[in-house]
Amino acid sequence: MLTIGISISRNRIGAVALDGTGTSVGVAAVAERACAEPFGDAGDAAALAEQLRAALGGKGLPGAVVSLPPPLTFLRPTALPVTDLERARAIHLAELEGNLPVDDEEILSDLLPGAPGTPGTFLAVAARRSFVERIAGAFGDAGLPVDRVVTDHVGLLHLASYAGVPRDALLLGAFHDLLLLRTSGGGVAAARQFPAAMADAPEEIASAAREAMETGVDSPVPAFLFGSPPAGLAERIPGVTEVPLPEGIDPAHLPAFGAALVPRQPEISAGFSLRTSAEAAKEKARERRLRLFSAVAGGAAILLALGALEFAVWAEGRKAAVARALVRKEFTEAAPDVRNVVQATAQIREKVASVRRQQKELGTDVIPPPEFLMRASQALPKGEIAVREASVEGSRMRLGGEAAEAGLVEGYRTALAGVFGPTYTVTVQESTGSARGSSVRFTILLERKGDAGAS
Repeated sequence: MLTIGISISRNRIGAVALDGTGTSVGVAAVAERACAEPFGDAGDAAALAEQLRAALGGKGLPGAVVSLPPPLTFLRPTALPVTDLERARAIHLAELEGNLPVDDEEILSDLLPGAPGTPGTFLAVAARRSFVERIAGAFGDAGLPVDRVVTDHVGLLHLASYAGVPRDALLLGAFHDLLLLRTSGGGVAAARQFPAAMADAPEEIASAAREAMETGVDSPVPAFLFGSPPAGLAERIPGVTEVPLPEGIDPAHLPAFGAALVPRQPEISAGFSLRTSAEAAKEKARERRLRLFSAVAGGAAILLALGALEFAVWAEGRKAAVARALVRKEFTEAAPDVRNVVQATAQIREKVASVRRQQKELGTDVIPPPEFLMRASQALPKGEIAVREASVEGSRMRLGGEAAEAGLVEGYRTALAGVFGPTYTVTVQESTGSARGSSVRFTILLERKGDAGAS
């Protein structure tokens, strides 16, 4: 099994290829290049890929894991109303938007699990979308596809696991910059990063390390140092263990070595990966699917409103394209007295106006089913919520679907009440977790006041 890790710093990019399985993993190749511009460009990526191919004897290059350094990343401890990591990943961007020194559209982020004793806490690690997509594209164009984009914090976790460090420990990574991770039960309880310029002031780093080592009840957790620490730092941290370098690796290549370990230790960083443009496109496509109900219901409602207002119930799930094909047929069936259909749209509008006048005169002027559905689609809040079923009977409508959390269901109920006004009551009849626990299933009943309870 061949895995490749790539590390990026302001002045150089490096790569490490590991081969073998289990305990027989060894360094197959090492490559590095001084950057033509800060953090590298397309030419640097192409040159590094060529070095790797030469060092590996012309072998095909598998997908690589690229690791970003602290100057390109942002750390944010995050508390969320969910404990499941996948659900937390789906909603955590809302906590970052407006809280990072980048435009919201530029944020790419993923989560590392927090300490087991603090459920709902995570460490968000973010980077700029434009840089991630640019560097992934540069390596892809050079024939070295990028499978994942991580950060040096993730690489440090994998280095610690590779070295057999306990799950409760303080990890110090002295790479291009300085990283501090306090791990607990395999999660990240605290994290800090320091610029390389602070190497001349090791006491501040040591003070932060000593504080993170404290447990409040027992003796301090052990500390482990990876890389080349600034002079005087190790002496200021009590009991610190300097972890030996892997064979064939110098300190500058440790982040790339850690990145190359990521595919070999999938459980350590819980699948962490900053999204590349392809992954972002998939996420956008998923969001478009969640909004599909709004688009289809809106378009289909307009068409069906012209040809099916005498129907009591709009056929659930009717596709807009089919509705177009059936407009003329449904109009002919609904208005058999109109024998000469020349301009269907104009004649349908005239017939609809006539039917509405009759409904008003007879006191049957309830909201037509298509308009019911149109208003319901307009009330859908932003977020992971989708309506799977919709049925209309007279002045009553029942909606069923799924949402990522109960708060979205309540938000939808409130929005429906606002759209339909005080003459209608909106009730959440059901709101329960799905069998897999990844979503909330709901049923909402909307009915006109005075008609409640009527069959």
